[in-house]
Amino acid sequence: MNKTSKFLLSVTLAGAAFATSSSAFPLHSVSAAASTTSASPSTSTSATPTKSSHNPYEVAGIDDPAAFHQFFFTFQQAVKNNDKKAVSSMINYPLNVHSNGKTYKITNAARFIAKYDSIMTPEVKRTLAYAIEDDLFVNWKGVMVGGGELWFGQFNDKIALYAVNK
Repeated sequence: MNKTSKFLLSVTLAGAAFATSSSAFPLHSVSAAASTTSASPSTSTSATPTKSSHNPYEVAGIDDPAAFHQFFFTFQQAVKNNDKKAVSSMINYPLNVHSNGKTYKITNAARFIAKYDSIMTPEVKRTLAYAIEDDLFVNWKGVMVGGGELWFGQFNDKIALYAVNK
């Protein structure tokens, strides 16, 4: 049994435990957790959440979910199109880049553009391309893509990428 199969089995068993328990958690939480294991890529939509809806990014300090939605979609497109200048404008500097057990600080847009291909590796790009906004992990540190390859947060009034782990 490969790792993916084991993971899917554990999520299914956890979902079954939630569904049969008398907990106060709504049943849609179980299906949302199970849906994060989907192996098929999904395309992003341009539907924008309303300001009056629940803010899933509040714990990360992001006060406008519609602004995050637009930022995330734009960021994905800029990376997909290899638009280094656009991506560099969506970063909070210094950008922390973690690689091979070391942390490097990219202090400005010119340096980021010069190092773009070594920072935005094919693996990082692939993880971002397959990321579905509803499945992003959010905590007090920010909004995480994949297994922590990318971290976004709000800095003053700007939503930005602040860390890359490769």
